[in-house]
Amino acid sequence: MTHRPGPPPREIVRPGIYLEGQPVPPTPAHITQTENELVRSTRGQMFGIGTKGAMVPGRRGYGTQGTPIVLRTNYLTVTTAYEANQKEVSWFRYNVDAPGLNKVKDEAGKETLGFSRDKKRRLFDQIVAHSKFDGIIWATDYATILVTNKELADVGPATGPGWTETIVLPPPVGNSPSTTQDLPQGAKDRNTVKFNVKSEGAEDVVQLFNIIMCKPPNFAASVKDAGSNRFFPHEGHPGHLGQPNQGDHPGCEKYELGLGLQAMRGYYSSVRPAVGRLVLNLNVTSGAFYKPILLEHLINEFGGLSGEWERQKAEAFIRMLKVKAVYVKKGASTPTMYKIKTIVGFAKPEKNVVVPRFGDAKVVKFEYIDSEKPGAKPVATSVQDYFNRRHGITLRRPDLPVLNVGTRADPQYLPIELCPVLPGQPFHRLLNGDQTSEMLKFAARAPNQNAMSIAGTADAPGNGVRLFRLRDTPDPQAQSVQPWGFRTGVDLITVPGRILKNPKIVYGKRKEEIPSTGSWNLRQVEFFKPGRFGKWQVVVFNINGPRGRALTMDDPEPLFNELGKTLKNYGLQMGMRGPTQTISLEALTERNRATNDRAVEAVYRSAKQYGVSVLFIVLPQADKWLYARIKYWGDIKAGIHSINSVGSKLQKEKGQGMYLGNLALKFNIKGGGVNHVVPNTLMKPLDNTTMLVGIDVTHPSPGSSAGAPSIACVVASVDEHLTQWPGSVRTQTGRQEMVNGLADMVQERLRLWEKKNKSLPTKIILYRDGVSEGQFEQVLTVEVPCFNDAFKVCYGDEKKWPKLAVIIVGKRHHTRFYPTRKQDADTRVDKRTGETVGSWNPPPGTIVDRHITGRIIREFYLQAHQGLQGTARPAHYTVLRDDISFEADELEQFTHNLCYLFNRATKAVSIVPPAYYADLLCERGRAYLFSTLAENHGTDSSVFNAGGDEWTGGVAAGLAESTWYI
Repeated sequence: MTHRPGPPPREIVRPGIYLEGQPVPPTPAHITQTENELVRSTRGQMFGIGTKGAMVPGRRGYGTQGTPIVLRTNYLTVTTAYEANQKEVSWFRYNVDAPGLNKVKDEAGKETLGFSRDKKRRLFDQIVAHSKFDGIIWATDYATILVTNKELADVGPATGPGWTETIVLPPPVGNSPSTTQDLPQGAKDRNTVKFNVKSEGAEDVVQLFNIIMCKPPNFAASVKDAGSNRFFPHEGHPGHLGQPNQGDHPGCEKYELGLGLQAMRGYYSSVRPAVGRLVLNLNVTSGAFYKPILLEHLINEFGGLSGEWERQKAEAFIRMLKVKAVYVKKGASTPTMYKIKTIVGFAKPEKNVVVPRFGDAKVVKFEYIDSEKPGAKPVATSVQDYFNRRHGITLRRPDLPVLNVGTRADPQYLPIELCPVLPGQPFHRLLNGDQTSEMLKFAARAPNQNAMSIAGTADAPGNGVRLFRLRDTPDPQAQSVQPWGFRTGVDLITVPGRILKNPKIVYGKRKEEIPSTGSWNLRQVEFFKPGRFGKWQVVVFNINGPRGRALTMDDPEPLFNELGKTLKNYGLQMGMRGPTQTISLEALTERNRATNDRAVEAVYRSAKQYGVSVLFIVLPQADKWLYARIKYWGDIKAGIHSINSVGSKLQKEKGQGMYLGNLALKFNIKGGGVNHVVPNTLMKPLDNTTMLVGIDVTHPSPGSSAGAPSIACVVASVDEHLTQWPGSVRTQTGRQEMVNGLADMVQERLRLWEKKNKSLPTKIILYRDGVSEGQFEQVLTVEVPCFNDAFKVCYGDEKKWPKLAVIIVGKRHHTRFYPTRKQDADTRVDKRTGETVGSWNPPPGTIVDRHITGRIIREFYLQAHQGLQGTARPAHYTVLRDDISFEADELEQFTHNLCYLFNRATKAVSIVPPAYYADLLCERGRAYLFSTLAENHGTDSSVFNAGGDEWTGGVAAGLAESTWYI
């Protein structure tokens, strides 16, 4: 079933400047003064982080270059009672433990799952309902930590045994029976928990601030805690501790995504230490959720149950989904049975169960003992007959598959038609292309629109501050945070920023381009260094059936000739183009994949036989599976470059010259050329002995096969032009962020540099992508020693080792900036209407390194790119090692200029190319394992086999020294 895209969600305010016309608060001078004093007293010092002796360099200063600008940011001030000269409040932290509470790994590495999130919540709800908490204010993370404003009686000091008690957890809220006493004995046994509450020291005070800050949304019945301090108001159902939704939280903001899903808007919160103060980071976030409708309707929206393949996909789609079974007991007139259940899957053959695969209610039979007849013996009965006899229900759709809502070993069955889906359930798998487009419509909002959602105005508080009980009428902080001894501001703070100057771009024959708003064009230029290919060929893939042609024109040869002419005009040296090959594929469905895969393999077998070095492939549509197989056969098996294009885009006359030019960029890179450069004088400390390295790791998604690996990638430059970035790519243990075999991969990069330059680099600048703040210590204690191991092999004596700088690139943070004046925003005047239009983001080159950054580690936020859609996300750079001794301006300008050297674009990009390329190589690795990482439909037989035919690393030798993955 397809979903027709709808219009973008309606916004309350038009794009523009947030709070335009109101006075802009000045940036606080005392914070700037404190920062300067801190730098003067700590410059040149090293500081320890973590517990393993890792050391990081302190700040050498703050940047000064660029045009000053005042920005709002999505932070609020946090003021403690001490700072406000008021009575302070003591906090007491307690650790909660119980057998099996959290997942653990044994010595063999086998993982044992802990309590479900719902069961943990029920445990904590029972603990805080104890009389020990009478008159005490509490907060919890519903995982292991409790914090109170008074000491619990008889719990004892941190060294004592604490408080231990055994309780029976009640059923989930909304279930019947609703009391512990009415539970059957087996359920009582499963829900008996012996817990321990023990006093703990409160070393990480910021962690406690965050637990307290998140209590209002965490406790609300109509808000989903999606983890990582992200909360989503939803349609609501009865709350924990029996508390109904009080209506004091924002309503659900949602948007249809299609195929049974909806987007919902949520909010993120994090208290962070900055220089001279604490600040609260609030941000808008979006997520995909299952629609809370009848399960039967949900499955129909997803695609129905018409055939075996559709049923397999539907089973995977609803697996682990919570539903509320609602039906009447026999003889009752209103619904009296309420059971919250988790779907394991459709009914399968088990002990004492008769069921064909995906059996329906008429054929699924199990042994049933009628409890109303003393001495009754087990009788085989169908699900349809059971509900008719036991509950007086005549199923409307007995032809639908039966749900198993028990376990594999102890199945329990429910008909689909009796089960509404509970609200607030996130969809954790990958969205398809149409759903992703719909999500962007919902999530991509102008900066002022997001700022309004977060903070709003005095008269109309934003949903963000309302959700966390920080602003409303009357003042909610009197109940939410003030009893804990602090308050927050209610207005977004201002910070000082700067706009860095764009670098020059140099093409062939020393022709210069001056970027405007972070971009430039390819008109009348030749590439700085032309690439070259031998024979090349065009391959057109068509799909059998109506409207399956990639190109609708009768004779596409003039178009292909124009492509060849364009390549020549840019300076590429292309060999002879062979005859165009047209391949017919079957419909791009799962059933036809084996046939279509053989067709793709045959294309490369023929190309290799005739000595073709690059294929230009025209596709009928953008299909992820077909793309993955084209790259697999070309990159891994044949060693032949490929460049893909969707036919509808290629043949479109409007903008065709620009499109062909963008294709030429890829041809030139893969052919070993250099598209453009930034003058060396603007790239200090870069020289011809400096190698740049990028590292990233991509992990399996929740829908991946069992045992699916992570993919680790290391890319590195091979000369001073920074255009060619060959890389090493390998699989490793799933969900492990630190790179296995990193020393070997670094050696590969160093040996290739040595081969290309006849010497080894004297400086190495590593941009590491994908690690969180909590993993900084691991980078220094696990990955940096791998560089040292590589240096020992390649350089020998430590005195010859290169200087090493390690910089973390952060993309998944929640810091955003908002211009305070129209003239400082990325806008233009529409010549036709006279209106001011644009993204309303800060302009490209905006940098912030003050007022919201930390006391010790050197960090800065840089928005090098033009944010065309939604609110721009700046990159966050953190320095963990610096043998090169970068000054602040030098590092910031170098990083900014580097963003103009991404070689397949004519614009500045959002993160530095080393990190960008490492990310692209990771994505190419995912394509090689497409079925494993992206297409597991939840079947039990889908298991990754590293010892079989699956790809585990590397690329064909003919491509290994090129940037084949671009």
